[in-house]
Amino acid sequence: MPIVVNENGDISGLSESFHLRSDEVQEFISRKPIFFIRWGTVLFFIIIIIMVIVCRYIQYPDTVICKARLSSLNAPKEVVTRTEGKLQQLLVNNGDSVKQGDALAYMESIANPKSITLIKANLDSILAYIRQNKSDQIIKFFPNYSSQNYLSDLGEIQQPFQIFMQSFISFKDFISKGFYLRKRSMLQTDLNNVTRLHSILIEQKLLLERDVALSKQTFEANKSLAQSKVISALDYRNEESKLISKQLSLPQIKSAIVSNESQQNDKRKEIAELENQISVQKNTFIQALQSLISQVEQWEFKYVLKSPIDGRVQMAGFYQQNQFIKYGQLLFYIHEKSTQYFAEMFIPQYNFGKVNTQQDVLLKFQAYPYEQFGSVTGKIEYISQTPTDSGYLSKVILPNGLMTNYGKSLQYQFGLFAQAEIITEKMRLLDRFYYNIRKLVNR
Repeated sequence: MPIVVNENGDISGLSESFHLRSDEVQEFISRKPIFFIRWGTVLFFIIIIIMVIVCRYIQYPDTVICKARLSSLNAPKEVVTRTEGKLQQLLVNNGDSVKQGDALAYMESIANPKSITLIKANLDSILAYIRQNKSDQIIKFFPNYSSQNYLSDLGEIQQPFQIFMQSFISFKDFISKGFYLRKRSMLQTDLNNVTRLHSILIEQKLLLERDVALSKQTFEANKSLAQSKVISALDYRNEESKLISKQLSLPQIKSAIVSNESQQNDKRKEIAELENQISVQKNTFIQALQSLISQVEQWEFKYVLKSPIDGRVQMAGFYQQNQFIKYGQLLFYIHEKSTQYFAEMFIPQYNFGKVNTQQDVLLKFQAYPYEQFGSVTGKIEYISQTPTDSGYLSKVILPNGLMTNYGKSLQYQFGLFAQAEIITEKMRLLDRFYYNIRKLVNR
């Protein structure tokens, strides 16, 4: 059936079914489109613009991935046993602060550690007094010495202590009775008196020489008078006799001076001999003292575990009293309270040309998950110019210590491994997209 359009623009000749379908089409066409259809293009461009802006501010630096190991300038000091046997006593716990030389533990020994410690303190005090020339102060040590009191628990150093005490008692009697010291004091007094007498004799000699000179002048005057017959020959001879008599006194006073000087030398010789005896006695005692100190130190070196530095104790294992310990077994670590941490990093040859000193490094430790603890920031201080099998060795300093970017302080453990990310160039995510697109275009 043909379709006719009249002059008024009306359509005729359409079937009834067409009219029904036209109503449905008309309804669909007349319905307004939803929001996303009307504004979808605009929203799409807005989202694109927002993504570009966000990518402009998101940091996405260029990095080189390496392996690193934590270390420190003052690495923890190990304390190991120097004998095998039972652990007699533990004196410290984990985390205790100790000073250099503090006892950490005692290994099993025949001797009583407390007795050895007491004797060592006395020996150190005696040696200090000897060095200060205060030998008289040592009398107060070991006042109630007897073999039973002191030797019952000295164990390995019992015999050296007995030898020392023999020398100590002898030197103590020498000091306390003071025979040699009193004798030296008397000899010194005699020497002082003889020295003063020497001064008197010298003064007498000077006066006598002046008197002889005056008598000689008088004699010369009388000699002229005698030649002029002013005085008699008898008077002249008397004046000459007086001069000779005074001249004879001068050799006598000189002889007395020589004798006095000889007496001084004799006194000095006696004092020197006495001082030599005192020195021999003192040196004998010092040798015995130092020998015993050496024996005690050897005992301590073997049976007493001491802290080598000031710091904090970390147990190397779980130990208890009377536990059997092998020779050379590690028992403690001593960590210094203040130290500088750094990381040893090996840079692979891949992208090595991008790496330079002073570049930032992010350390993510395997023992401390990055998602929970964060990363530690470091800076490359040194890069070796000689490669190794593992790469180029470099040193990374940690300006903030072990404080992470999450504000958490990590516990130092020597040798912790970490993944190191070297920031070779600070880039944005937008720059990264740009370089990747340019890379694809240039292929």
